[in-house]
Amino acid sequence: FFTGVNTAASLLQEDENGTLPRLFTTPTPQAQILGGKFLSVGLTVGVQVITLLLPSRLLFSIRWGALPGLALAALAITCGAAAFGVFVASMLRDPKQGGLVFGGVLTVTGMIGMADVFTRTPGGNPTSLVPLLAPQGWAVRSLLYSMNGEPLAGVLPYVLVLLGVSLALFAAGARRFQKRYA
Repeated sequence: FFTGVNTAASLLQEDENGTLPRLFTTPTPQAQILGGKFLSVGLTVGVQVITLLLPSRLLFSIRWGALPGLALAALAITCGAAAFGVFVASMLRDPKQGGLVFGGVLTVTGMIGMADVFTRTPGGNPTSLVPLLAPQGWAVRSLLYSMNGEPLAGVLPYVLVLLGVSLALFAAGARRFQKRYA
């Protein structure tokens, strides 16, 4: 998620340099321009996810679970991180705001989303719903369920929710950028 937000921060730099407003005056729809940015952020995050998962399996024998569930979890994490980055960037005025806000938002949502890992809370405990307040919580759950050998049907709900959250975050970010340059 850090990579997603950090990469999407380039939108703020493009805004400050004047290239983003100029792009938005072209006949290319704003959603398509932001979709291209989403893809570039997503590719960056996707490479990072693969770079983390594959060597950890080969070097440290970490068993991430069956490939179908893991692949879907990795895809959802990639989409979630990219959309989260576009959404957070849409709420800021300039790159100067970015560092402090990105750090704060990522720290808080990361802590919430990782609560299961730190507290080792069983899934049936009511407090285990707290991590699901952040997109990172859905990402962690999809990986944990895959690692625990859950069948694809057990991982799929977390993947689908994270993909839905990704769509909502991207749509909200795109809408905010469109209002800014209307």
